[in-house]
Amino acid sequence: MAKPKTYEGGCLCGAVRYRVAAEPVFPHLCSCSQCRKWSGAPTLAWVEFPLSAFEWTGPAGPPRLHRSSAKTQRGNCPECGGALCALDDGYENISLVIGSLDRPNLIKPDQGHSYRSARPKWWRVEVGTGR
Repeated sequence: MAKPKTYEGGCLCGAVRYRVAAEPVFPHLCSCSQCRKWSGAPTLAWVEFPLSAFEWTGPAGPPRLHRSSAKTQRGNCPECGGALCALDDGYENISLVIGSLDRPNLIKPDQGHSYRSARPKWWRVEVGTGR
């Protein structure tokens, strides 16, 4: 069996870093109000990985978690505030913001656009077309 590719990333200041050696799951876009308010962006690009293959590696350890809904916590760097992840209670995967990856071009968010109708109407992004 082939060894899975390793992905690394972290926050803006580098205090919170991570590494994961697994295949990416469900790379997608989301424009829900939670993602928009949390990130300050009209749409976020996400990818999931199994928690069992994931580790926090930076000097600050894991991110600061904020409960954003009944079942979800979102993680930010305690130093710079950089948006990093979402963790759903009882779920075996961690969702990472693709923009936090050191090499974001390795993962294309081509598995859909959650809450597309909630995006600002001036925002045009088509999954899988490069536009």
